[in-house]
Amino acid sequence: MSETASESPTTEAGQAAAPAGTAESASDAPLGPAGEKALAEWKQRAKDAEKASRTQAARLQEIEDRDKTEVQKAGERAAAAEQRAAAMAQRATKAEVRALAASTFADPSDAAAFLDLDAFVDDRGDIDSKGIEKALADLLKRKPHLGKEAAPPSFDGGARTTAGAPTDMNALIRSKAGLG
Repeated sequence: MSETASESPTTEAGQAAAPAGTAESASDAPLGPAGEKALAEWKQRAKDAEKASRTQAARLQEIEDRDKTEVQKAGERAAAAEQRAAAMAQRATKAEVRALAASTFADPSDAAAFLDLDAFVDDRGDIDSKGIEKALADLLKRKPHLGKEAAPPSFDGGARTTAGAPTDMNALIRSKAGLG
């Protein structure tokens, strides 16, 4: 079997060996000036192609928008506004949960992660704070490790009092005699 330009010789391990005239060897060799020039040219071509793609996508969107009726455009704007409103309600609910959980949870963001936030928002977008409080209390009952740790017990044996000012014998006699 003769080797042609399309076939590559193999080494004893069965791997393709690099042709003798190339810069590729077992270790990555530097590209050299010609290789660096070619790499820079390909990078520039890729940037140009990406820019042209973005331009063509914007042009296509412009053409599609031109062919739409005002009702379709208004519908798309309404759908986008609904998505933004839903995202804002989600963020507001998450903030409410974190605010209510701050006093009892070690990490208030854990509370938001364990609760279904959509359950606390009604159709008008109002947030049910009482429902959140009940859900947080239930969550602490089910997962007490999420709560803040209690303050460590005090072993001081009772309340401390400061010692009074030392008295001398003259002050003691005056106080007994009612003079001071």
